[in-house]
Amino acid sequence: MFSKLRNRFILTNVIFSTAILLISFGSIYYVAALTTDNRPPSPDGSPSYTNDVHNIINERIDIERRASLNTLLITLIVVGGLIEFLVVVFSYYFAEKAIEPVKNAYNLQKTFIANASHEIKTPLASIQANLEAADITDNRFIDNIEYEANKLAHLNQELLQLAKADNISEATTVEADLNKLIDENLKPFMPRIEEHKIKLNFKNNKVKKVKINQNDFSQIFNILMDNAIKYCERRIDIKLTDDTLAITNDGAKIKKADEAQIFERFYQSDKSAEGVGLGLSIAKSLAERNHWEITASSNRLTTFSVHFKV
Repeated sequence: MFSKLRNRFILTNVIFSTAILLISFGSIYYVAALTTDNRPPSPDGSPSYTNDVHNIINERIDIERRASLNTLLITLIVVGGLIEFLVVVFSYYFAEKAIEPVKNAYNLQKTFIANASHEIKTPLASIQANLEAADITDNRFIDNIEYEANKLAHLNQELLQLAKADNISEATTVEADLNKLIDENLKPFMPRIEEHKIKLNFKNNKVKKVKINQNDFSQIFNILMDNAIKYCERRIDIKLTDDTLAITNDGAKIKKADEAQIFERFYQSDKSAEGVGLGLSIAKSLAERNHWEITASSNRLTTFSVHFKV
């Protein structure tokens, strides 16, 4: 995230400085060339020579002027390249200095979220264990407590996953069979799929084994699959190729105005839906950590795609 911000800052400075250099150096060269072309080859008051001698002198003067223009052009290019190099170096230095306080604050926030999640996890687990041990049935107050405790546990787990997903270290990869990996991750979803009478379409495509981080791929798949079931009406299609996973459902459409924000933290296009809007943000963080790309499109159907070879 911060590397993208830094690179954008550097790119902006380079584009701006390049435009200024092209305009200024181009003007210098144009004026020099115009002055050279308008200046008469033989100065006034020059000795009287024969036409042949004058032609030779004028030809040599013209050659020298062209050589001077070429030298000027090369000088401008070299100086411009040197200036651009210095712009990149100084932009990188100042960008790092500028984002350092933000990066430190962000890392502190991430550490706080991780620590707070760990601290909340223990008493929450105790509450759930005691509720289970009490075995009180047909009590709406106890049912409400259990529902809210489970909801809080899920939120806490998402916050912890988000803190882990923001880890900037590179993810380790191994060669994996994606068809087999998807089949394994689909098993926990089958009771919900059968309960909602959803038609699931996934054919084991002949996809070659690829080097991939299995944990991150599985987590992204689970988030997208959970999302698809939540908003699906009757059908979910899973399509897998050598470099893309696409999960499509026929449920609620994403508004065009929401497509750009759908992966932001805590953003929910449907405020009445369950959850707090962290799932897709976690998926995006995991994808970025692996240099993958995750996109959403919603026309007649809603499709989330993960391009894991970009």
